Amino acid sequence: MSQAPKDTRTPAEKASDTAGIIGSFKHEGYVPNPEDEAIHRQAQRGKITTEEAVAIFRERALEREREALARKRSQLG
Repeated sequence: MSQAPKDTRTPAEKASDTAGIIGSFKHEGYVPNPEDEAIHRQAQRGKITTEEAVAIFRERALEREREALARKRSQLG
């Protein structure tokens, strides 16, 4: 089995990339909360990759969207 290529970025480059992603989120209306900040800290410490953090945030956003649609449907019907 082949392994995913190793991330060759330096810690400074990883931190810069993470800061850029967070900046983009904030620009789009992201409001920091303790759960999200914990995920960011895990990514900064290297416990999870930036890609994993993005996947977590994407899944959480989809879940919030599903919940909002369900609330909207229940209000209409």
